[in-house]
Formats: sequence, C-alpha cells, structure tokens
Amino acid sequence: MRPRLKDADLRTAALGRLLAHAANAPDTLVVNELGLAHGASRVDIAVINGHIRGVEIKAEADSLERLPRQVAAYGQVVDRATLIADERHLPAALSLLPDWWGVISARRAANGAVVFRRLRAERTNRATDPMTVARLLWREEVRAILEAQGCDARLLRAPRAVLYAELVSRYPKRKLAGLVRAALKDRGNWRDRPRPA
Repeated sequence: MRPRLKDADLRTAALGRLLAHAANAPDTLVVNELGLAHGASRVDIAVINGHIRGVEIKAEADSLERLPRQVAAYGQVVDRATLIADERHLPAALSLLPDWWGVISARRAANGAVVFRRLRAERTNRATDPMTVARLLWREEVRAILEAQGCDARLLRAPRAVLYAELVSRYPKRKLAGLVRAALKDRGNWRDRPRPA
C-alpha cells in the first residue's frame, strides 16, 4: 500500500519541480503561507514577480470544506491561481473553482514519487480588489509609499485603515498592484524566513 500524499509531499514537489524556475528567477519572491486580509486566510504558496500567483494545496487527507472561502479570498488578491490536489478531490474541486483557476492533479507513483498532471491552465483574474491588495502591506510599508509621495505628516500618523484608503485613492489599480508587489519583494522580515542581520 502506498503512503498517503501529505501537504508536505505536495509542497516540496511543487517547489522543487513546478515552481523551481520561478523560485530561482532574480526578481521573484516565493512565500509559504502568505496571509490575506491580515491573516483571515492564507495562500499556501505565493509567487510574486510581475504578478501575484497563488497556489492552493489539497493533500489526500484534506477536506474541501474551506475551499469556497479560499477561492473568494484568493480572487480578491491574486492575479492567477492554481489548485494542486490529490486525485480524489478533483471531481468536487472542479465544480467549486472559477474558470480562471488552473488545476493540477497529484498522485503517488509506485516508486513513491509525486506525479503531477496539468488538467487546466490558469488564466488572469481581472476581479482583484484594490483595498484587499493594499492590505497585504504592513503599516510602515504604506507609510513609506505615501511619504515618498509627499503626504502630510499628520496623515502619516493616521490609523492603518486611513492609510490604506489614502493609498487606494491615489493610484490606479495596476500601479497600486505594482507598488504592493515591489514592497513585498523588498520586505526583509517574513515569518517563514530568518530575520535579516
């Protein structure tokens, strides 16, 4: 009997094979468990370069109970998304995913290796929400962007929600998304990696 496909198996195989090219690109950041809406939801693997790509993993023992909420959360933030799921989840998962999501099936081969098969290519999500995208930034990152724009010092001391609203009001959606991606790539203190020296 083959061992079950666990989250760690799928994550390791995805990072090592499916996402290896992106992970090694000079202008790309790969983040495990990227928090959305200040931690209300998480992207299993986020690939940040010229866009934000989200990868959701469903291992054999996982349930699809949270998938509709995850799809909604991803849809507000990521430009592209892919589900990597154990084969047993695919019939139900396909009925829950919008057509812009890519789908990759996963199974364990007789030799123990993880085998992937692309069922559907991902497409661009055009329905991201600028405020939710802005909320990927930490307060100090928003302040730095607004300060560079010459914002009044009193505004820069305002609560986080006011700063986000100001940021969203100042930039068109595409420009805002680029600023957010740049700030995320410049961030030195991610919780899944060591604090910089």
